[in-house]
Amino acid sequence: MIAVSPTQPRKQLNPLARRILRWVNLRPEEAERTLLMFLFYASISIGAIWLEATSAALFLGEYSVQALTLVYMATAGIVTTLGVFYSWLQRHLPLRIVMLTVSVLLALPLLGFWYGLGLKGTAVYATTVFAMRLWVEAIYTLSNVNNDIAANQLFNIREVKRAFPLVSTGIIVAEIISGFSLPFIIRAIGISNVALASFVMLMLGAVILFYVSQRYRQAFPNSVYTPDAESELSAMRLKGNIRNYKALLFIFFIAAQILFFLIDYQFYSQLNATYSTEIAIAQFVGIFGGILGIFKLCLQLFGSSRIIERIGLFIAVMMPPIAIAATGAFTGFTSMLLWGFVAVKFFDELFRFTIVATTAPVLFQPVPEQFRSRVQSQVRGIADPLSTGGAGLFIWGMTQLFDRFMGYGESTIARSFAIVIITLALAWLVVILLLRQGYTELLIQNVERGQLSLVNVDAKEVRRAVSESLTRAESASDQYVELLTQVAPEMVGEILSPLLPQMTPEMQKRSLEAMLLQPAEEKYLPTVRELLYAPTTTPDVKALSLRYSMLADPVPDVSGLRNYLQPAQNPLVRSAAVAMMMRFGTPEQVAEATNTLRQMLTSPYQSDRVLGCRALADAAYLQSLRFYVPQLLQDRSIEVRCTLLGAIAATKAEEFYPSLIRGLHYKATRQAAYEALIELGDDALDYLDQLGIDSHYPTHIRLRAWEIMGKIGTTAAISLLGDRLVESWGARRRTILKALIKIPAEAGIEATIDKIGRSGVEKMVHQELYIMGEMLAGIQDLPKDQIATTEAELLRNALADEAQDCIKRMFMLMRLLYAPSAIQAAEFNLSSKAKVNVARGIEILDNTFDLSCKQCILSIVDNRPLAERLRALAEIYTYQPMSGIKRLRYLVGLRYCLSDWTLACCFHVARTQWWSLHSADVLACLEHSAGFVREAVMAYLQVASPRALHKLLPRLENDRDKLVGAQARAIATYFRENGGFYDV
Repeated sequence: MIAVSPTQPRKQLNPLARRILRWVNLRPEEAERTLLMFLFYASISIGAIWLEATSAALFLGEYSVQALTLVYMATAGIVTTLGVFYSWLQRHLPLRIVMLTVSVLLALPLLGFWYGLGLKGTAVYATTVFAMRLWVEAIYTLSNVNNDIAANQLFNIREVKRAFPLVSTGIIVAEIISGFSLPFIIRAIGISNVALASFVMLMLGAVILFYVSQRYRQAFPNSVYTPDAESELSAMRLKGNIRNYKALLFIFFIAAQILFFLIDYQFYSQLNATYSTEIAIAQFVGIFGGILGIFKLCLQLFGSSRIIERIGLFIAVMMPPIAIAATGAFTGFTSMLLWGFVAVKFFDELFRFTIVATTAPVLFQPVPEQFRSRVQSQVRGIADPLSTGGAGLFIWGMTQLFDRFMGYGESTIARSFAIVIITLALAWLVVILLLRQGYTELLIQNVERGQLSLVNVDAKEVRRAVSESLTRAESASDQYVELLTQVAPEMVGEILSPLLPQMTPEMQKRSLEAMLLQPAEEKYLPTVRELLYAPTTTPDVKALSLRYSMLADPVPDVSGLRNYLQPAQNPLVRSAAVAMMMRFGTPEQVAEATNTLRQMLTSPYQSDRVLGCRALADAAYLQSLRFYVPQLLQDRSIEVRCTLLGAIAATKAEEFYPSLIRGLHYKATRQAAYEALIELGDDALDYLDQLGIDSHYPTHIRLRAWEIMGKIGTTAAISLLGDRLVESWGARRRTILKALIKIPAEAGIEATIDKIGRSGVEKMVHQELYIMGEMLAGIQDLPKDQIATTEAELLRNALADEAQDCIKRMFMLMRLLYAPSAIQAAEFNLSSKAKVNVARGIEILDNTFDLSCKQCILSIVDNRPLAERLRALAEIYTYQPMSGIKRLRYLVGLRYCLSDWTLACCFHVARTQWWSLHSADVLACLEHSAGFVREAVMAYLQVASPRALHKLLPRLENDRDKLVGAQARAIATYFRENGGFYDV
């Protein structure tokens, strides 16, 4: 059998470590990578913050504060140039080399700065101070790019949601450490030598990054990533609301950046006016940064997510401009200008680098996926440098206007800046309101197109968008009602009930069905009863209204239901009244309703029997009517039988659960049984599990059991699927994976990773590679030049298909860890026969996943010759050549990993080649669930061991498969007509 074990033991952690990891929401296998990335980002940030504080102080001492505008304008060019440089490096060098090169290049100029600062009073010193101030922005820009790219390579799309917030706190922790340590460092080594200390920290970060790139070598691709600029997606144009929303995003980020630099300029202006020495300014900036860092860390860890969840995305984003406007107003009307601008900067940075940084990626979620990455890179890549240069020009123009032309004093200029800051903050607030409207419009468009994913978008905004759309009656469709039941089930009644009178009958029906999915509430009774008594209400809506009225009324009027039991009433309404009377009535009323329902169930009219079964589903219990269930299960009407299956599930009639399982076996009732088992939920799990593992049932029925578990999607169902996943093979594994992946909100994926871990997924990938090796070895040892029969060719094709199925299952396993869109794109390209597409698919894979067997997989999917693929698998599967008969025996021994067709082909080849197989394997395959496999075994035994087959024929003639029985009888007739049998 296969030597690869299903699971790999996970490293045991002590209770304290487990508690810490649970507190920070990390899995054990993510802890080391998260810590290393945190240390890398923190060390780089400490060096950058030391350099920023000292360079700012030295700059103010050497130049006037007005020269900061030149820095801002020059920064725009520097940042743009460095971005282009980084992209150029990526096109010519592997990612690992790019990142390490950039990390070292960021640190090396600091040695030159350290030397230049020792030449105070010279032109070299002045140039060094100016260059230092610019280089700080270069360090921030490229180190952030390095950090983001490294994190995206080290963590998959689901891990990064947990790990990256912890990694990103590295800069906040760095602010605290560097801020409080800077005054002591200045006293110890002098302000001119801080550049050398910053160099040491940046080099420490480069060393950590080098260790990470070696420790997790498989995470960094060796290829050079060159996206296809001529692809169809890149040629698409943004239209309509998407283009307008993109423009609003541009304005949003530009306004935010201009405000940041205006506040920064006045902050340093007041420091320059208040303190006379560079050391005093540097110490103040350090202490301020340390205090601000503590508040940032607390807000990031304990407040940001809760605030966003409680008040919603856009209300949270409005907090920064409101805080800036409020503190700006305080600054403009007080004499304490320094502390006023300190307060403005404090609140700006506090909210900007916590709440705004957290919510910024969510703003891009309404953009359709095919445009999203392009829009995001354009907005962030262009808006930031453009606004930096624009802020420099704007500040320079304001200073010229206030100082030279209007002759304002310094305090008046500062107050004028405060007014400008307030104005821009309010303008930013207006942009946010417009952005919210655009966000809503795109959400509505995505709902109409069925493209909305609820995993990343803000649920409060989705709920508000849908409820406003329904309230305006713009497009009250089933999609909106369905979405409302997903994002805000508790608000379905509140939003839908006032709209019921204006809806179409079809929408009234759909809305009432949605309302009945939640507990019925008394406060919605007036609107529902208005429908119930309206003369124009359709029967199906009246029946639903009657049901809701009875369920919502604390004291239901059961006696009034008699009016609806009359034969003149529509059968839909009558069946609803019967069900409610059986649920809420007195014993006498229940008996009356039961008698009416009995008449419906035994009626000669199909429609009455169908509606009677529906009434059974609405009743609390089957009660005495369960006597009619066996008869109805054999009803000549398929619709009656299907409706009854739903009633069995609704009433939890456990003695009839086996009937639901039997319903899966027949095409006519399969869908009804499927839906009934889903409705049954956890109560069906034991039956489904037994069905799934029972080899006597047909394969397609057993696979359907796993599909139903995925549709049930409860915690218990997901847990059971995860347990069965690690012990399954072939089609069963593929079906379970598909079921887990399709569970909404990635609940199945998250639970599976929690249960088996990343190592467990990787182990299953190894299993698939091992099985693939067995299939390729079978093709190699059964060559066409030695076995040229049709049966052998069918077997070789089947084995090749098995190898392809292994690749497909590997891709499905990768979807548990990595972005589905990237994996699907790679799979799509690899399925092409064009070499350029295959190369693109391999490139996508190389840049997407980081498993230890990465190089093996990249070689396997490259359509290489058979011998090369076997050599590529050598690290997992050791190929040992065998004779044809030994290889065939070995393959039959692996029957649990083979498809039914492949196994049947093995027996046909053995029959045509007159090869003997192990008797234990032959007898086991005679019990196989697939009829055509049993047929193949009989055909083999007819040649290989007629005597043994003769003993088995009486049982086989009564086989559950009619074709198998017919073949057995034909063979028996052949033996009789030919005077017996003989052994070969």
